[in-house]
Amino acid sequence: ASALAKMIHADMDIECVVTKTATGFQIEAWMTPQRDMNLEQPLGTYENAKLDGAAAGVAREYRNFLKTWENDKDCRLKAREGKTGDALKSASDGIAQYQKSVWLRVCRLQIYVDQKKADSIIFFAEDLRKLDPKNQIALKELYKQYDAAAKSADKNEAAKSAANARKIDVLMELYKADPTNPVLQRGVANDLAAAGQFDKALPIIAKAVTENQGDVTLVQTYFNVLAALKDTKKMADVGAAMVQMDTSLADQDFYDRMVSAFVADSNYQKAEEWSARASAKFPKVAENWLRTGNLQRRNQHTAEAIVSLKRALAIDPKTKNARLIIINALIDQNQYDSALVAMHEAIKAAEDPDQIGLGANVMGNRTLSVAQKAEPKTIADYRKVLPFVYFADSIAKDRAIKNNAKFLIGVSSAFIAQIAYGEATKNKSCDDAKLANSSAVDATINLPIGGGTNPGVVQQLMPLAQQIVDASAQATKVFCKADGPATAAPPKKPGKSGRQ
Repeated sequence: ASALAKMIHADMDIECVVTKTATGFQIEAWMTPQRDMNLEQPLGTYENAKLDGAAAGVAREYRNFLKTWENDKDCRLKAREGKTGDALKSASDGIAQYQKSVWLRVCRLQIYVDQKKADSIIFFAEDLRKLDPKNQIALKELYKQYDAAAKSADKNEAAKSAANARKIDVLMELYKADPTNPVLQRGVANDLAAAGQFDKALPIIAKAVTENQGDVTLVQTYFNVLAALKDTKKMADVGAAMVQMDTSLADQDFYDRMVSAFVADSNYQKAEEWSARASAKFPKVAENWLRTGNLQRRNQHTAEAIVSLKRALAIDPKTKNARLIIINALIDQNQYDSALVAMHEAIKAAEDPDQIGLGANVMGNRTLSVAQKAEPKTIADYRKVLPFVYFADSIAKDRAIKNNAKFLIGVSSAFIAQIAYGEATKNKSCDDAKLANSSAVDATINLPIGGGTNPGVVQQLMPLAQQIVDASAQATKVFCKADGPATAAPPKKPGKSGRQ
C-alpha cells in the first residue's frame, strides 16, 4: 500500500480489516502518511448489515480528519523553522477541530522532545497513548523518560521502583505494537531481564528465536535469560548451539556458565567435558585447570585429575586448594606415600593444615583397618599407620583432628605392644621387649586424650596397655642383660585384648 501510494504521489493510504459478522460486516480502518510508515491515524471500527454501510463510516471519519490537514502541514513546517509557538498553536487549533487527531499530537510531542522538556514529553505522550495505545512514537518516548527517571532516582528506591514499573508497562505495550520486530524483541527481553522480570522475558525471546532462525544475538539473549532462570538443561542446549553459530561467543564467561549449569544439574560428566574445553581454549588460566581437575577427580578420572591440577600449579603456584585436591586424589588411588610427600609440600606452601591433617587421618584410619583385617596381624602393618597420624597430630590446629590422630596412635601402639610382647616372651627378645614397653607407654598416653568419641575402645585397650607397660619393663630387665640370655622364668603374660 505504501509503495502504491508513492507511485501515484498520494500523501497517505488507508488500510482496513473487514470481518464478516453474524449480522453483517465490520471494518476496522487506519491511515498512514507517506512520510512515515510507522505513524498511524486510527479511523475507528464500524459495523453495518451491508459492506457499503460500514465503509460509509470510514469515509465520514476520513472527511472529519481532513479538516486538520492544513494544521498538520503547518505544525510540521513551523516546527522545522524553529517557530515553536506558531507550531504549537496550529496543533492546538487542529485538535480542537478534530479531537481524535494522532498526527497533530505527534507534531506537538516532537516539539517538546526537541526542547528536552521531560515533564511535557511524559504528559503529552501519555495523552497520545490514551488515544492510540499502540502508538510507537509515544511509547518509545515514554520508555526513554521512565528509563531516565529510574536511573536518576539514585538512592530513592520508591521513586526508582515506580519509574521501573512504568517503564516495563510501556515496554510491554511497545512489544504488543510490533511483536515480530526482532530488534524490539531482543530489546524488550534484555530490559525485562535487567529489571529482574525473567519470567516475562522468556516467552518473548523464545518466540523471537523461533521466528528468526540463525539470529545469534537473539540466541545469546535467550541463553542469558535461561541462565538467570536457572533452567540449566535448556540453557546448556542453547549455549552449545550458540557457539556453533558464532565461536567468538565461547569466551571464559561462557564456559564458566556452561560448567555451572551442568554442575547445578548434577551432570558432572558434561561439566567435566566443558571444563576441559575451557582449559584447552584458555590454557594459561590456572582456575580452568583447577576446576577441570576437581571435576575429573569427582568423576573418578584420578590420574587425569592429578595432571590437570599440576598444570594449574605450574601456571600459578598459589592456586588455592590445588594441592589439597591432588592429595585427596592420591588418597583415592591408595598412593599413601606419595600423598604424604604431597602433604609436606602443601604445608610448605601454606595450605590449610587442618585439611591436610584430616587427609592424613583418613590414610591412618584406612591403614589401621587393613592391619586389623590381616591374618596374622603384624607389627609392620600397624607401624604403617604411625607416620600418617603422627604427621596429622603435628600439623593440625583443630582439636578434633588432633584428638583423632592421637586415638589412632593409641590404638596402633596398643596392638604393636601386644604383638611385640608376645614375640619378646616367645623368643626372649630384648628388642621386642623394648618395643612392647615404648608402644604400651605411647598407648597409655594417647588413648585417654583421643578416645573421647570411642570410649568403648579405650576401655578395652587401656587395661591391656597398662599391664604391658609393667610386664614389658620386667621383660626388658630379664631379656636385656648384658651377659646373654636369661635363665630365669619369663614374666607373666598379660591378658588378651577384647578387640578383634
